[in-house]
Amino acid sequence: MVRIAKEGIAEVANIKINRVGGLTKARRIRDVALAHGIQVYVMATGGSAMADAEAAALAQSTPEEFRLGCWACQDMLAVDIAPGQGPAQRKWQSLCSGPARPGLRAG
Repeated sequence: MVRIAKEGIAEVANIKINRVGGLTKARRIRDVALAHGIQVYVMATGGSAMADAEAAALAQSTPEEFRLGCWACQDMLAVDIAPGQGPAQRKWQSLCSGPARPGLRAG
């Protein structure tokens, strides 16, 4: 992301949380992007309630003008291993835009 930002070669970045090494590294990448005016799209590829919670938290903590969206894949699970837990992907906007106060919280 530093090279992309420095060379000005992108206006949008897709951040896959698991692929970049987790939520902390994804946040660092997102912060570099924001500092250089690059919009972001957040993806969770784990398919679990926890992976979707990470994506939702990162997307919600991104200023709206830089947040293009987030993608979660709970709906692709054959078996929900944590029914009724974590963010529900019932409505796309509720998962990605969420409450006014971003972040992961103990329930």
